[in-house]
Amino acid sequence: MNNEPNEKLIEFINGIAENVFLVQFVISIIGLIMNIPHLLILLHSSMRTSSTNSIMIGIAICDLIVLSENVYERVQGYWFYGSRNPCINDFKFWYLYSLLIGDFLLTVFERASFWLGVFLAFARLIIMKAAGTTLKISKPIFGYLLTLVLVGLSSVHSAYLYHGFSITQQGTWKPDRTCTGYPANYSEPTFVRRFAGDETVFSTRYKIIDGVSRILVSVFYPILAILLFFEIRKSAKFAAKTLSKTSFEERHRTCRMILVMTIFYVISSAPAGISDYVQLFGNLSTKSILLTLVGYGSIFISALFCLNASSHCIINFTMSSKYRQTVKMCLGMKK
Repeated sequence: MNNEPNEKLIEFINGIAENVFLVQFVISIIGLIMNIPHLLILLHSSMRTSSTNSIMIGIAICDLIVLSENVYERVQGYWFYGSRNPCINDFKFWYLYSLLIGDFLLTVFERASFWLGVFLAFARLIIMKAAGTTLKISKPIFGYLLTLVLVGLSSVHSAYLYHGFSITQQGTWKPDRTCTGYPANYSEPTFVRRFAGDETVFSTRYKIIDGVSRILVSVFYPILAILLFFEIRKSAKFAAKTLSKTSFEERHRTCRMILVMTIFYVISSAPAGISDYVQLFGNLSTKSILLTLVGYGSIFISALFCLNASSHCIINFTMSSKYRQTVKMCLGMKK
């Protein structure tokens, strides 16, 4: 009898999780549509003037790849392969291989995006503290090199796990009798994703490193957000006296924009860090509410990531006058 409330709550969570798939799909489409022009604007020569903008270019590229993978997987799952259509072979080689590549790219660029967000806030904090001096960290090349390094490190980490997977033939698929367009006695080979070796060992090591990475990200973001907030307040009076009104306002808007982006990153990264911490150090019993939440955690976390990625275009447009001017230039409008 004591388990009945838990079972009802688990069923309720399962029902919500099914809707989150759809929400994630919709947000991913919106984010994909918004991030394409966002990236084009960031790539404009008038925007490529500092490491802040070059890091945001890296973030936009990472977000686009993650959002594209989410949209591709959901489209295939809802309407094509994975839709439980008896007339479609859901286990074709190229489809399973595309999902494997997609999973690899998603983990690589999602992780890189979070860390680029950390370094975006960190770089801006250092630049603010060294006001009046030109640092190498403020040059655009720093952001480009940082993006390459983080994507490279993230790729090595993901390759450690995904290099062991292969797509092997498992059986034969035959279309249902009601299916039309197939010749008599038609069949296709079916494939399955398998791991060569002890998957548990590789997966455990991978999750430990990934969990520590996510936990560090979720810890760094609020710390950087607090430091940025106080640094903005501290430098406001000094900048107002030493800089022109236009330069001061643009600098202040940029700092506030990065602060807002950092807060959004805190919201999207904290659940991931908590989930990984629970998986690494928690004792999860079967059929428990906590196990259900952790099991569906990746869905909620992915939805938060997509929402965060979709917000970057809006945040930049509302808080950066240079961004708005570049938009007008791209549209052929007067400044």
